[in-house]
Amino acid sequence: MKVSLWAEIRRLHEIEGLKGRTIARRLHCCTKTVSKALAMLTPPAPTPGPSEHILAPYRAQIDALLAKYPDLSAVRVLEEISRGEGGYRGSVYPVRRYLHQVRPARGRVYQEVIYEPGEAMQVDWGDCGSLWIGQTKRRVSVFVAVLCYSRLCYIEFSLSQRKAEFYRAVVHALEFYQASPRKIIFDNLKAAVLSGSGRYACLHPEFLALCGYFCMEPIACAARDPESKGIVEGGVRYVKRSALAGRGEELLTWEDYRRLAPQWRDEVANVRLHAATKQRPIDRFQQERSQLRPLPAIPFDTAL
Repeated sequence: MKVSLWAEIRRLHEIEGLKGRTIARRLHCCTKTVSKALAMLTPPAPTPGPSEHILAPYRAQIDALLAKYPDLSAVRVLEEISRGEGGYRGSVYPVRRYLHQVRPARGRVYQEVIYEPGEAMQVDWGDCGSLWIGQTKRRVSVFVAVLCYSRLCYIEFSLSQRKAEFYRAVVHALEFYQASPRKIIFDNLKAAVLSGSGRYACLHPEFLALCGYFCMEPIACAARDPESKGIVEGGVRYVKRSALAGRGEELLTWEDYRRLAPQWRDEVANVRLHAATKQRPIDRFQQERSQLRPLPAIPFDTAL
């Protein structure tokens, strides 16, 4: 047990007065770990990881990767150092521990919001740099939608963040899920918000039409408050770190981006063990599917 975990468990129990189960849910650990920590009157002695030595020959390579791509995920680092006959053959966990040691700690910590199955979907755009198409340099964006309960994600790349592309991407996400949630959460997107923000947002009538067609309640986030849609914010970062980072030589044409989106979504993102839920999104989606609303028989028209 890490000293940091022991200290936080004690703080939550002694200062905030939380019970064991509540602490376990907040820190994503088991109740036995909480009980063990509360029974310890002194900090646990640090125990060196037995498998850390197998990573030693590859640390220089990892440091070089991080110098070039600071936000590279552990899975992408594992892919790179496993190449060739002399590549790393261990698990991803020593890689994750090493990245945790060498990267600076995060700043503010926010309490996670618990969502019910079928309750909400968060959507957002992410910037992915630019691409030459013929003689024109075009901005590349990624649309990310995440079901808040199962964390099943949908992504597609776009050459524009205009209203039509946003509406079309939302519909594509719902068609991928083959159902719609009760709420859709978004930030101050021009395609959705005419003026104001948060509870005072004046929403675009065409966006309201889309939400009404699929019986979704639109929830606009407050200005400059990305944490209010932290699930999809994390999803955008995950796309950049796992799907895009280190692939500069592979993503040379627009068709490369279009091929990458469904491949990475189905073979990596939705079948991984999610850090927060401790389940694969594709498996957790089976629990959520029955709570989602079936799509209307007639598709929503997003054409200009």
